[in-house]
Amino acid sequence: MEKEKSYINIVIVSLDDKFSKNVANDLASNLDMFLADCKDLIEYDLIDPKEILNKCGFDYLKKREKCVVKNCAEYQNTVITIKYDLLKEYYEVFKDSMIIYLELSNMKVNQSINKIDYDNRNNFIKGIADLTILLDKKSKVQAVKKIIEKLGEMV
Repeated sequence: MEKEKSYINIVIVSLDDKFSKNVANDLASNLDMFLADCKDLIEYDLIDPKEILNKCGFDYLKKREKCVVKNCAEYQNTVITIKYDLLKEYYEVFKDSMIIYLELSNMKVNQSINKIDYDNRNNFIKGIADLTILLDKKSKVQAVKKIIEKLGEMV
């Protein structure tokens, strides 16, 4: 019999970063978990990414970025939010985390993503996510409720 995978963190991603962050905040509160945002942690660690890019170069900047994301993935009992671009580049470091994709229709995404980009991003995230939560509207209450229901079914 195959042993069920245990996760140390929950990673929340959608194609609307602000929505992801709001959902993650409420989910962490409901589950009594810590909250971390990869983008915020990178900005904190690098202080001034543009200055680092100018003085140290692109390779050094990416190395520092990856270090912060890897460190974030090693947290425990944490709900982590991550932007699509960071997840695409570093998703392999979240092998011990449950990646939850909040799938919104193209019409519900705030960002200026064209149809082809939306389809490519949507398909990529669905391909790596452990759990996809399909949402008919951008409601953090609905999203958190659905996530908690699905997590309860998995236990």
